[in-house]
Amino acid sequence: MIRNLSKKTIISKRPLVAVRFFERGFGMIGRHFDRFDAMVFNDCRAIHTMFMTMKIDVIFTDRENRVCEIRKSLDTWKPFVSCPQASSVIELPRGVIAASLTEKGDFIDLNANPTREEQEKYLTGSIIAAPEAALPLKYGYRKK
Repeated sequence: MIRNLSKKTIISKRPLVAVRFFERGFGMIGRHFDRFDAMVFNDCRAIHTMFMTMKIDVIFTDRENRVCEIRKSLDTWKPFVSCPQASSVIELPRGVIAASLTEKGDFIDLNANPTREEQEKYLTGSIIAAPEAALPLKYGYRKK
């Protein structure tokens, strides 16, 4: 789970950490946010949206997990999108940044686990959460 600590909102419940060469190289090309709701690239400062079929939201974070750059509704076919201060990049479905109230300067937790109170709020729908966002971000999520 990815949580915005500054705003106390959920950014992602089912993130996928891109670890393998092809996951990192292709990212969201030919994919949709159906089995996961965020793609995380650690040790990354730049992405591209070449060959993608949908606009995405992008969050760049520094080594302290502070949001250092945000790109809402990033267009497809952008050959180079970067943030020199970034150490991680999170690609999200369009609209998640606004829904989670995330802004530049916010601190996020890339490996958050929901509290019992939050789990109850998810069930009642009384917490602000990203759409289609529920597994811890440890080694990535893979549905077999």
